[in-house]
Amino acid sequence: MPKRIFFTLSLLLFCGSMYVSASPGISFSLNGIKTNSDIIAGLPLPTGADLALEVPLGSSSTSFTLRAAAGYESRMILRNATTSVPIAEPAAIDGTNRFYWTNALAEIGLRQYVIRDDEGAGWFFGLVRGKYESNATNFPTTLFADAQSAQSISGIAGIAFDSTQWREINRKTGTYAELSVEYSPQFASFTSTPTDYTRANLTAETFIPLSPESRTLRNPSSIAPYLVLYGAGDYAMGSNIPQEVLTTFGGLVGTNGIGDMVRGTQPWGYESPAKAFASAELRIAGPSLFKKLIVYPVGYVFADAAGYAGLYGSPFGSDLADNSGVFASTGAGVSLSVVNFLWLGAYAGWRWPIYDPLASVYYSNPQEFFWGFTFTAHY
Repeated sequence: MPKRIFFTLSLLLFCGSMYVSASPGISFSLNGIKTNSDIIAGLPLPTGADLALEVPLGSSSTSFTLRAAAGYESRMILRNATTSVPIAEPAAIDGTNRFYWTNALAEIGLRQYVIRDDEGAGWFFGLVRGKYESNATNFPTTLFADAQSAQSISGIAGIAFDSTQWREINRKTGTYAELSVEYSPQFASFTSTPTDYTRANLTAETFIPLSPESRTLRNPSSIAPYLVLYGAGDYAMGSNIPQEVLTTFGGLVGTNGIGDMVRGTQPWGYESPAKAFASAELRIAGPSLFKKLIVYPVGYVFADAAGYAGLYGSPFGSDLADNSGVFASTGAGVSLSVVNFLWLGAYAGWRWPIYDPLASVYYSNPQEFFWGFTFTAHY
């Protein structure tokens, strides 16, 4: 029965999106490309997408929103399957601690705008989100309710503001911020080990130009330096918090967890109900290589930092000092930006385990050099 319900909801969402796609005034967005670095080791191959539609309802102040996402990614549960003690990343996919992650999301909601003009928009939102995940086949569900699979529905409400826009073809300005609360009760979960959690999230990002703006999209020959400041905080509570919630940031779109956001650190680690991330990135974008296609080189330097409090399951005891940490990384990268979405390039840097009880578990050398490839901008 649960599979029939989820399939029916997905079908209704698909049919609805086909109907509204022919309506006037619709805005379409590509929230992101999902990637998998385990199919060909180290290369972030595109293996899914996250799409959204917004449809005005009678007036410009109220909108109907639809979102659909699906991916075939890789994911890890870095805990011993018997003792729940944190472990180092397995060398390859093993179906227990490291596995291919088939996932899908369907979402329907409403937006009520309180500000909407050429300079920005502010709105209240409410939505219902359905999730499907196929996870580890052998990891027990005693610690994480979603260890083997997940089929759940949650409700999300909040407020957001967005004044970001491309003033020039190679430089963005403005600020985006959102505050949201997500609730997924036990009766809205359709697996043998139901999830039950509440999560609050605050995310903010601002783009600051470091040279005079032309305030036009017809400026293909200038160098555009700008600073990007990004921050996110997440707090979850409940009797059965999914590992996916403990290791990611929530919100309207959401992001990877602190292990992914702090470049060069352990992805899918740090299962914590309370976590925060802050980053600064200085970007210097070059001129467009073509007149009619937005393709330009960009170089950047970055500084990332994160903190977590209270590792889930208290693997190092009840003392908060033993279950909390702070770590960071610094570095630089180069990319070729294609239509301001794809960032094809590479980055390198140095990892700084400021105070991280998990550093000795996750890394043979907690403080060391790292490098990697990029497929999209980090944020």
